[in-house]
Amino acid sequence: MPAVTISREIGASGTFIALKVAEALGYVCYDQQIINEIAQKMGKNKEQLEDFDQQSYNRIGVFFQEALASIAQGGMVFHPFGIGPLEWDSAEIFSTYPRNAFQEKDYYEVLTQVIKEISEKSNVVILGRGGSQILKDRSDTLHVRIVADRNDRIQHVMKEQNLDQAKAEEVVNRKDEAAANFIYDFFDADWNDPHHYHMILNTSRIAPEKCIEMILNAVKTL
Repeated sequence: MPAVTISREIGASGTFIALKVAEALGYVCYDQQIINEIAQKMGKNKEQLEDFDQQSYNRIGVFFQEALASIAQGGMVFHPFGIGPLEWDSAEIFSTYPRNAFQEKDYYEVLTQVIKEISEKSNVVILGRGGSQILKDRSDTLHVRIVADRNDRIQHVMKEQNLDQAKAEEVVNRKDEAAANFIYDFFDADWNDPHHYHMILNTSRIAPEKCIEMILNAVKTL
């Protein structure tokens, strides 16, 4: 049966939908297991990968990691704001970062390997982390995006994480930015481009239970 990738906005019930789809199909839903497998293959712990993961992607953190890797190899580091190379002595600004740093391409290669290995198991639902990009050429994979109106997402995050509105808005903004930057930086793609997906479902317009039913029907017809 087809594999399923699900891209979702925070607060749009995407994780709930993914888990229920997997349950109905007898599939395994992969989310945090993906980062666990990446960490294992790279010989890192999950905390070292935090800046690189879609859920917490941090462009500045990635820059520092790559700068350290370049310094370790005797290379030159260019200023992130385009004002020329940093002096070697400036490496002291990286002193709080781990010395076993790695580069974006290393993470990308292992991420791609892990997603492809998971997809080979066929009966899987893959949550986020560029699954729709890595598997875009596979005809046996259904790509779904789950979205919702911004106000509904904020209300959902407020309730789920017990936050006030201002804090919930911060979370939504931060998560959206991290995910969009991750997809752009790693795959040169627009996270919101509808052409990446077979289906885009808005849970502000369609109840999550109905979305689950629609995905299940699509899996049968793919």
